Amino acid sequence: MAIAIPSFPPGSQTSIILKSSAVDQTPYLGGPIQRVARLGDRWSYSVTLRPMHAAQSRPFVTAIRQGLSAKVLCPVIVAGISLAGQTDCTIQSGSGKTVTVTGTTANKTVGQFFSLVSNGVRYLHEVTSITGQVLGINPALKVAISGGEVMEFAAPMIEGFLDGNEQETTIGMVGNVGLSFRINEAQ
Repeated sequence: MAIAIPSFPPGSQTSIILKSSAVDQTPYLGGPIQRVARLGDRWSYSVTLRPMHAAQSRPFVTAIRQGLSAKVLCPVIVAGISLAGQTDCTIQSGSGKTVTVTGTTANKTVGQFFSLVSNGVRYLHEVTSITGQVLGINPALKVAISGGEVMEFAAPMIEGFLDGNEQETTIGMVGNVGLSFRINEAQ
């Protein structure tokens, strides 16, 4: 079971990184570089929590320390996109970088993140285009779609492992605790 990281306090900073599985092949004797695109692109999510008093930071410190040996679930926040009023959808069909959904796409926007839940595992994706009930997504689907999978738009989450095998907690002069961590998508 994955460890849930609590919602971040206001003033925290996040950054999201897409790690490509593509490989560039450069010929030794000149010629054009070729990029071989492969499946398996994954997200990394870096979080720097604003300084908090020790009592406020305990749930975060505990979850992060537990997450050193288990999967973690972390909410994904993207500036400029309000999640208020967002509704989850279900997939009717999909392959590659497109999915056909049931439910409304009226309040969805390009650049918005969602979690695709398949067999109890969350896969983070980004909306790249919207045409009626068909959404373009990035990265490509990582699992076969059978229909009925849930797309979590209201509360997208990344599921993965904390980067590294240690976690440091910084305690300031006035007892404020500073935390930062990175989650790498597991699948």
